[in-house]
Formats: sequence, structure tokens, C-alpha cells
Amino acid sequence: MTIENARHAIEAAIHSGDFKGMGVAVFKAINALEERIKRLEEEVERLKVK
Repeated sequence: MTIENARHAIEAAIHSGDFKGMGVAVFKAINALEERIKRLEEEVERLKVK
């Protein structure tokens, strides 16, 4: 799930009052952010080598 998709899922859950769905969406958002951070850290390491 992309960060943008996770944001939309969280917003939809908030508007519908679906707290379980909100929890799942937040969890997926955290995973997406962790993956993005990992990719950025790898990119920084590659740039340091150059």
C-alpha cells in the first residue's frame, strides 16, 4: 500500500466511524512509511559510495 492510499483509507475510516478499519489503515500506513524510509536509507548509502 502506498502512503497516499493509506492516508485515504484512514480518512475513509474516520468519516465512517470504523475504528477497526482505522487501526488496520494506520498499521498499513506505518508499514508503508517504514518501507519508504528503508528505500531512502539505501539511496543515501548508494550516493555516499559515489
